Amino acid sequence: MKITVKELTTIGPTIHSSFISLPFRRDETSSPKLPKPVLAYQTVSCIKVVGNIHHFLAAQENGQATVPVYLIQESESTLELLELIIEYYTPMNLLDKALLTRAALELGVPRSLLAEKLLPIMELAAREKLIDQVLFLLKLPPELQKFALDKDLSLKRVLIFQRAEQHLDWVTSFISNLKIGINMTAEIIQNIWEMAGRDNLEFEAKAREIGLWEMAYTDFEDNRLAVMAIREKINTARYPALSKAGVDLSKTIKKAELPESVKIKWDPYFERQGIDIAFHAKDEAELESTLKKLSTSAFKTIFDQI
Repeated sequence: MKITVKELTTIGPTIHSSFISLPFRRDETSSPKLPKPVLAYQTVSCIKVVGNIHHFLAAQENGQATVPVYLIQESESTLELLELIIEYYTPMNLLDKALLTRAALELGVPRSLLAEKLLPIMELAAREKLIDQVLFLLKLPPELQKFALDKDLSLKRVLIFQRAEQHLDWVTSFISNLKIGINMTAEIIQNIWEMAGRDNLEFEAKAREIGLWEMAYTDFEDNRLAVMAIREKINTARYPALSKAGVDLSKTIKKAELPESVKIKWDPYFERQGIDIAFHAKDEAELESTLKKLSTSAFKTIFDQI
């Protein structure tokens, strides 16, 4: 491969559409005063700009006659050209890698070769099945793409959204309306997906059944209340036996007719046996009365349920 540094005229060169979206995200305010030269490839018939295309287009628009360029004059293969473009854009964010992967397929690079040669250069595992997972990033709504980049999420974390691939607008609404983070969003998606598979239902149907679908479009003044409601709906749907046990235990405690000052707590998942009892007595008489209530058979039956 032969590369030279020279000035490239802004009149005439063909823009290579496969790379026009790269890089995915630029912060123009932080761009250096001396931008990186564009990257171009000399073909038999013309010069194709393949890197920093946005800078080349800006120069054309501003009437700038020439721009500095790294000109690739000799390249043995498309694969070699792509390897150089990856090096040019390194470090790449997740969306850059997705765009480069799509460009490689558009240029006819076999999937097996793409996985073996290009994914490792982009610091991705050399697995062919990973190609479609990476391309999924380009299907995300712009808000979710921005969210993934702002939070510097790993590919594995972002791919949780793939469980709700047909409902990404709904996912976006959940995040924006309820002001919940990636962990909570991932938990919601994963739970719905697992329960939908268990019950042989579509994702949306299951979300509607357990009352989570409409929550994405509901405004909450306090998102903490929304989080509590979401967890309750998921636990009720996932663990109906536990939910029923909790309801039965609450009824038993109510039947014991304990003073209002007595507070009873227990593990809602029943992984820890026993109960926590707390009460306030203002004098000896109230203390004796409370202890007597706690000694009745009606109250003691709760330990059978625990």
